[in-house]
Order: sequence, then structure tokens, then C-alpha cells
Amino acid sequence: MLKKIAIGLVLIIIVLGGLSFTPQFAHLKNFVSWGVHTIHDYKTHPTRLVPSGGKPQYWPLDASYNKMVISDSLLAIMDSNDTHAFLVIQDGKLIYEKYWDGYTPTTLSGSFSAAKSMISLLIGIALDEGKIKSIEEPVGNYVPHFKTNGLEKVRIKDLLTMSSGTNYYEFDKGYFSLNAYSYYGNDEEYMISKMKFQEPAGVHWDYRSGDTQVLGLIVEKVFGQNISTLVSERFMQPMGAEADALWLLDGAEKHEKAFCCFNGVARDYARFGQLVLQNGKWGNKQIVSSNYVQAATTPATYLKDAYENENPVDFYGYQYWMFKEQGHDIVAQNGLFGQYVYIIRDKNAVVVRLGESKTLKPVHHHQPEIFTFAAAALSILK
Repeated sequence: MLKKIAIGLVLIIIVLGGLSFTPQFAHLKNFVSWGVHTIHDYKTHPTRLVPSGGKPQYWPLDASYNKMVISDSLLAIMDSNDTHAFLVIQDGKLIYEKYWDGYTPTTLSGSFSAAKSMISLLIGIALDEGKIKSIEEPVGNYVPHFKTNGLEKVRIKDLLTMSSGTNYYEFDKGYFSLNAYSYYGNDEEYMISKMKFQEPAGVHWDYRSGDTQVLGLIVEKVFGQNISTLVSERFMQPMGAEADALWLLDGAEKHEKAFCCFNGVARDYARFGQLVLQNGKWGNKQIVSSNYVQAATTPATYLKDAYENENPVDFYGYQYWMFKEQGHDIVAQNGLFGQYVYIIRDKNAVVVRLGESKTLKPVHHHQPEIFTFAAAALSILK
């Protein structure tokens, strides 16, 4: 009897082990291996190098660099929220820079969803170069899964504005949710194959990381390159990044996790904000057209907010967020646990905050801390 039980257990282990390599169960194996997600996942997940190019354009220091004082009360809040890096750049010069908890200008930190804005900029370049005819095009022109399953009418624009109408539910924490497949699975294409029609596209805003992952597949197809190489060649190198970055890959190392997972240093995150502040131009090079940058950073007010009484969406564009602080309009890249890049046009300023904040109940879809970080920056801006 004991022998039969032992053989049975061995067979069960073999079967379960085999299942862990199938698309349906691979994410469970990876979760056990990689652990709970943090801003340091580049240390445990498969990654691809995003080369800086080795020709850094260091930020010039303003005459007032680190001489301006943020109030003790604001600094205390920033510290209590586990801020690791806080940078403020105005008129193209670094005016404030502070690091906590052993972080330095050379420490890599994960972006989470702040990377979504980078994918948006790549879509802009694809449009500029005619690789994509229009954001009004059906997604099915590029991703076969969207030619069927009721998804035929989903446009690229709907992905950009988080209004695809699919069944990807961002807040589903189940072990077999699309969220689980997207972050821990072996193949992002498998996750996308599970996206189904739920409601007509282009009507309601509903935050879906899956929408950005589909944009990532479009980018890969039209450029014929992986996302890491594209970000290096189109942004990091021409903008003179100071350090190589890393981008997390799916378990089988087939695709970058386009919806998150760029890992860079604080000063290089600031370059993406400065690029938008300069309407897509860096030096003498127009990297992304100003028309696209303007559209991307304008709220998609034609959409309805199902979470707030069907009100017009005044806080989201093409993978960029918008909010106000002290009367200033601010455009932002936002990532889980408080990864932020702010563009404050009327101050000609860029702000970077990286850290490990707890996720709290949002205020108009924004984490409450974003207002504190914006207030801290505004307190020292000229």
C-alpha cells in the first residue's frame, strides 16, 4: 500500500511539474521562483539590456542646485512614503536631487506602469514614419487575435486611451487572472489570446494593462525589433542616457512586458519627461512629432468614466495622466508603488519621484501622494 501511495505521489509530482510548463500554469511556477512583485524585480526576472549608448549628456546643475529648501513637513511625508529618489529639473537644469535608503544616481529602479508612456511614444514614432497609417486603424490589422472574438472594431486609439472594452480587469488578483498571466506568464501573446469582448470599444475608460501589452505587440511588428532595442535607439542614445537600463521579459523571454517593467536610474527617467516638455524634440532632433505629443497629453474627454457617474474623462490621454495642483496643469507618467515623472509646462519643469509607497484608495483615479510630491516640487520652483 505504501509503495502504491509513493508511486502515486511521484506521478502527481511529475504531472504537476509538467503542467507548470504549459501556458495555463507557467505563471504559477514563475511566481514561486520570482516572488511578489517589487521595484527590484530586475534582480530576479528575465531581462533584456536597454543600452545607454555610452555617450551620456549629464544634466547641467543650476546655480541654485540643492540650495532650495523643501519644508520639513513635506519632507517628512515624502520620507514616510518610502521615497527613494526625488529630482526637480527646471529650464533644463537640475535644481534639486535627493536620495534615501542607500539609493544613489546610479541605482536602478523599476517603473511599473510609468513605462506605458514610453510605449505610447513609440506608437507616435510609428505614426510619424508611416509604419502605422492612423490610430483609427483596427488593431486586427496588426494583431490577428483582434480580427475575431468581437474585437474587430477595437482601434489603436482605444488601446492608447484604455477604452478597448475587453475583459481585462486590472484589479483582479486571482491566480488565473489576466493580471497573473501578464506579469508572471511565459508568453504575453498567450495572455492577449485570452482578452475577449466585454463592451463596445471607445466608450468607457477602464484602466487595463492588457491594452498596453497589445500596443507592445503592434510596436514589435511594425518596427521588426524588440522594445528594448527600440527604446535604446530611439530614446536612450539620442537623449544621452547616463546608464544602461533593463526591461523585464515574460518567462520564455519572448516579449518585453510592455505594460510595465522598464528599469532605469532617476536622471534617465527625467529625460522622458523633458522630451515631452520639449514637445518631442531633443536638441536638434525631433524624436516624436509635436502633434502626437500634444494629443497624447490631452485628456480623452469624449470617453465616459464608469467609476465616477459617467463623467467625461479629464485625467487620461494616450497612456499619460493629467492632474492639477495649486492651479498648475501637470502631465504624468504613473507607476505602481509611486513611480512618477511629472511635466509642469508653465514652470518649464520635470519632476521624478521613485519609491515603494503603499497603494491607497485613489482620489479621482490618482494616488493621494501625487499631490504632495507635486507640492514639494512647486515649493522650490522659480
